[in-house]
Amino acid sequence: MASQTQRHYSPVALLPPREFPSTGFEVIDPSQSVEEERLPFYNCHAYYPMRIGAVIKDRYQVVAKLGYGTSSSVWLCHDLMERSYWVLKVHVNTLKHNQELDVYRHLAGVTEEHPGRGYIRQLKDSFTLKSHNGEHDVFVMKPLGMSLKTLQEMQKGGTFQQILVVSALNQVLLGLNFLHEADVIHTDLHSDNLLIALTDDSILAKVEDDEIRTPSARKQVGDTIIYVSRYMLAGAGALTICDLGQARVGKLHSGNAMPVQYRAPEVILNMKWGNAVDMWSVGLLAWDLLEGESLFRIYDHESEEHNDAHHLAMMTALLGSPPPEFLNRSKETRKYWDEGGKWKGPVPLPNEKTLQSLSKTLAKDDKEKFLDFIRLLLHWIPEERLSSGHAYYHPWLGGKS
Repeated sequence: MASQTQRHYSPVALLPPREFPSTGFEVIDPSQSVEEERLPFYNCHAYYPMRIGAVIKDRYQVVAKLGYGTSSSVWLCHDLMERSYWVLKVHVNTLKHNQELDVYRHLAGVTEEHPGRGYIRQLKDSFTLKSHNGEHDVFVMKPLGMSLKTLQEMQKGGTFQQILVVSALNQVLLGLNFLHEADVIHTDLHSDNLLIALTDDSILAKVEDDEIRTPSARKQVGDTIIYVSRYMLAGAGALTICDLGQARVGKLHSGNAMPVQYRAPEVILNMKWGNAVDMWSVGLLAWDLLEGESLFRIYDHESEEHNDAHHLAMMTALLGSPPPEFLNRSKETRKYWDEGGKWKGPVPLPNEKTLQSLSKTLAKDDKEKFLDFIRLLLHWIPEERLSSGHAYYHPWLGGKS
């Protein structure tokens, strides 16, 4: 019997972790609220007490804080094993159910190739970190650049040229088509959740070097350090749809969804809703990017009922009266319209508000195509809105990415 040669595999040599300064940074006064402390319902014990310079899971060295939200903080890490950069999204320990993780697990089961998958932020890995106050879900994700909203704010007049809007929407529609075919509804689509991919990782190495040369300002509260985020104003790659924390799996849902000013009428009126709510969002996104001023806003911060009335009144002014088929889907409609669709709500209809008059960026044929695109998305009846696939081939977009 021939002898077998024993193979020996050398372990991957880890990069040595770098030393980060313990002095030389601005110390923020303890009485001053910073970063996540400014969020409503902030709970300092809910966030993981991350430290810059720490090595997580024996491989990810934390090199900078990139941001925060109500349910997580975001950190740039240098992978000492793969010698690359990743983002750690560290969730609060009060998250009873991690919907985003459920959505990613569902998408991982989609094996069919789809050109839109690349426009959705991918999850490389996930694990759990323990703190004194509980457990924190952690996502390992590819670093991305600035949001489309940030880029828009840097533009002259706060708007994009038509050619850039068309390109952005084509990418968004491809990504949405992948989600919708996988039975996922995003529900939170707006320019702040569209990040621009990086084409050069050198910016990430620079962020790490900058943190060593000029360490971030910080504030200490007990054993917790709250760092000031470093924002990466970079990115020249494809748009990436991010933040699936509010996404739903399945074709039909009910209850609240969507940011208030972006809510589709079926959500406001407590009807069943499906992926057509995302197409309503695409219409509002297109308008925001091209015209600069949103069609709808938050009208009343104190009263949800009063705000809904103003919101629906503006919809009626811009889109015309809802058809009987829509009115019959919810008893809630009786508060705002009579049986024939005439407005009777508790607030007056806005005067002289039409899509035609509010659209000021384009002219002639381009304007007509754009308004046709908007009207086919901002339709009262969800089933009559363009799907992501049909919207991609609308004449205004031409189906070209």
